[in-house]
Amino acid sequence: MVLGLLLRVAGAEADRREREASSLHLRLAVLQLLMGGDVPLAQRTVAGASPGLLDVDWAWMSLLEMPVEERAQVARDCEELTAGRALVVPCPAFDNHVIVVVPVADVRGADGIGRALSEYVARCPQVFLGRSRFHPLAHVATAYEDAYRNLVAARHLPGRRAGHTARTEPADLLSAAEAARWASDLLRPLEVLPAPTRGQLLWTLSLALRFTAVRTAKIMGVSRNTVRSRMERVGELLGADLDDVRVRTALYVALQLRDRPAAPGRHGPGPGLPALIGTDAGRAWARDFLGPLDTDARDLHRTLGAWICADCGVEATAGRLGLHPQTVREHLRSTEALLGKELTAGGTDVYEVALAFLALYGTQRPVVEQVSLTVSPTVHS
Repeated sequence: MVLGLLLRVAGAEADRREREASSLHLRLAVLQLLMGGDVPLAQRTVAGASPGLLDVDWAWMSLLEMPVEERAQVARDCEELTAGRALVVPCPAFDNHVIVVVPVADVRGADGIGRALSEYVARCPQVFLGRSRFHPLAHVATAYEDAYRNLVAARHLPGRRAGHTARTEPADLLSAAEAARWASDLLRPLEVLPAPTRGQLLWTLSLALRFTAVRTAKIMGVSRNTVRSRMERVGELLGADLDDVRVRTALYVALQLRDRPAAPGRHGPGPGLPALIGTDAGRAWARDFLGPLDTDARDLHRTLGAWICADCGVEATAGRLGLHPQTVREHLRSTEALLGKELTAGGTDVYEVALAFLALYGTQRPVVEQVSLTVSPTVHS
């Protein structure tokens, strides 16, 4: 009798683990579809388990960071707090992150989940939280980026929480119609491909500009070789060197502008990205963006400018500046703290820095390096 009871308990536990694994795979699949912008398929996929969850137009995202060994418990706590009104997924790219996607029908509605998550983090001293603003459901990848930026900021805040605050996005500084035309021209070799291939390559490109190949592969559920193969094809189609930080920056901005209407009735090449960002508004944003570096006695502008010119290579930067590589790393860590950005781990913060230097100094690397290696009045004015 006792053995029979033990066997039934063991069987029930095995069934529970199997159900949890199935639920996790389903939620991960839905997240991957949303990250790729395939909302209809994501809605159909989740309909059986959570009817109506994604039948909305908007969503916001929270990223929670915790010690790796605490992730499973934090994910369960988030599921309990959200009570089936959100998609809770252990992040496939970072072993110490939990993703919470909160679909909303009305951005002006009550925000009970946001308050619950904030109160939860306040009670958990090892947990950090970054929250995005509201985004269309088709732009969950952008919401992730937004939340990640705030998570980076939360690491330096006493409350360990950071929500979206008003900030100027570099893409918003560009002339809408002219910038959309530039983006359309840049991405045209991809846009003319058959729909399945186009969607696959654009999704891969969008994620690979944000993450390493390994993390991109985990998010997409494919191999690293598949990601690298697709990126090689993108580079061939665009005739571009994707190892060049300037190229990656341009593609990142172009993807942000992809859905905007282009300027009508124009023929021939339009203004490029240096002209689009190098306006009075663009330069003012860049000076404000890089301004915190002036509070450090070291010339961090010099190091940062050379680092961008060297395609973010520490050894190459050290060689250009005649510094020890460890000194360059220390300068970059100080820069990250002052700007509230994550630079050395890759990601989109690097593109903001590149755009700031592009706005101030133009497109020529020697010019960028020469100006950034001296304390220019235009930087500090």
